[in-house]
Amino acid sequence: MTKVVIDMTMSLDGFVAGPEDGKEYPLGKNDGMRIFDWYFSGKDEYRNKLFRPEPGPNLDQVKRMYEESGAFIFGRRTYEITNGWGGAHPVNGVPVFVLTHTPPPANTVPKGPSNLTFVTDGIASAIRQARAVANGKDIKLGGASPGQQALKEGLCDEIIIHLAPYLLGDGVRLFDQLGGPVPLEKTSATDGPLATHVRYRVLKQ
Repeated sequence: MTKVVIDMTMSLDGFVAGPEDGKEYPLGKNDGMRIFDWYFSGKDEYRNKLFRPEPGPNLDQVKRMYEESGAFIFGRRTYEITNGWGGAHPVNGVPVFVLTHTPPPANTVPKGPSNLTFVTDGIASAIRQARAVANGKDIKLGGASPGQQALKEGLCDEIIIHLAPYLLGDGVRLFDQLGGPVPLEKTSATDGPLATHVRYRVLKQ
């Protein structure tokens, strides 16, 4: 059954990127890349040059990400910073939906297996479209904005946080502008090198 899931790496003080994130600093200043050290602390590459987690809980989390992810939803800022992933998201090249007010010109959009789709009518529409192509797997919300929008509208089923032992001090907060409290139930927690992986079920009100 398809779930809508926030799956994000976060610093201990609640940031998913440092300040001034952009193409020069994809994860922001203040050494924002440090929160993803758990991806790269091992020796062996796993299915993509971006992932080299140590065996154990870290590798298990990356394997689950590949197994469970059927589509991704991102904001326009992430699309720009990543150059549209070259048309192929690193996780299985699954379909990607990008929330935006104004789609980029078609001739500038990279072509590839992820079939980038730009959604101008909100997070609920993006989730409906993603569900149609996820083949029963989960819809992953990447970047702070899609997750915040889904939580605010009661559309998120699960939250996965890979908590890094690092204090960024400033930057992009994951849990901001939610419009009110969101009750959660912890369903699992595992501790790996350079990250603690915690899963929560969102309790619908």
